[in-house]
Amino acid sequence: MSTNAGTLIALSVGILVLSACTGEVDSDPPTPVSHTPSVRIALASTDLSLGLNRVAFGLMDVAEGPVRDAEVQLSSFFLNGDVNEGPIETTTAVWRQWPLGDTGIYTTNLSFDRVGRWGILTRIETSNGVQSATASLDVKEQSFTPMIGSVPPMSTTKLAADYDDLKEITSDLQADPELYAITVRQGLEAGIPLVVIFSTPSYCRTATCGPQLEIIKILKTEYAKRVNFVHVELYENPSQLEGDLSNAVLANSVIEWALPSEPWTFVMDSDGATSAKFEGFVTRAELDSELLRVLKHVES
Repeated sequence: MSTNAGTLIALSVGILVLSACTGEVDSDPPTPVSHTPSVRIALASTDLSLGLNRVAFGLMDVAEGPVRDAEVQLSSFFLNGDVNEGPIETTTAVWRQWPLGDTGIYTTNLSFDRVGRWGILTRIETSNGVQSATASLDVKEQSFTPMIGSVPPMSTTKLAADYDDLKEITSDLQADPELYAITVRQGLEAGIPLVVIFSTPSYCRTATCGPQLEIIKILKTEYAKRVNFVHVELYENPSQLEGDLSNAVLANSVIEWALPSEPWTFVMDSDGATSAKFEGFVTRAELDSELLRVLKHVES
């Protein structure tokens, strides 16, 4: 397996573990309200930078298991040595149900105005009363992936028209040729919004790539002619893998976009600038909201 493919897989496995709320929690953030907290935060966001960020996380009650669909308030703090500045911002996190049994994740948007170590403190309404949990995170000046407001790499991705069999360009067993009708470059230059999903349905370590792509197929029909949609397979050689990732080679576009995990979904406006990006699974409701926002700007 190539080094780049191995790195992506390792990080993707980490995301799966975190999403299942089994990861370790830092002890650096602000002290929780309770002195004996029973709830832990498992961050599922790996690429945070200055500006507005979608922060995703799971919650685990150490005694009762995953905390689902609770009322969660989240505050951010800047960790400046021995002094915790804040709360800088307080928001409400939303439970996002996944199409994978009784699983899901919480998301919220946070703005970071300084590079460095930040902490988050959650207050959760549970059957045992109000609980709290903390975690710390690193904020970079620039994200690995395309920054919000920037034009992403003009990748020349594979086209269905150039191949006799779609299995050569995607691991999706029910591939829609319309998702490979234009390249990312062509989509960015088309003058209408663009959605690009990077996923590997047959080899996804987080088990969310297939369900994510199905949502994209539905949205493609709903927003036909107003928004372009492109699926990019994570691997250059899906037809050669046969269930064995030891020979996997990352697609050039995955390297160009510096993706640290899987799947990723990006929304670009009509100028080709990145309007929103979603690490891991993103619900239809979240994508609908963002697409309506960019379309309102186009059609106003």
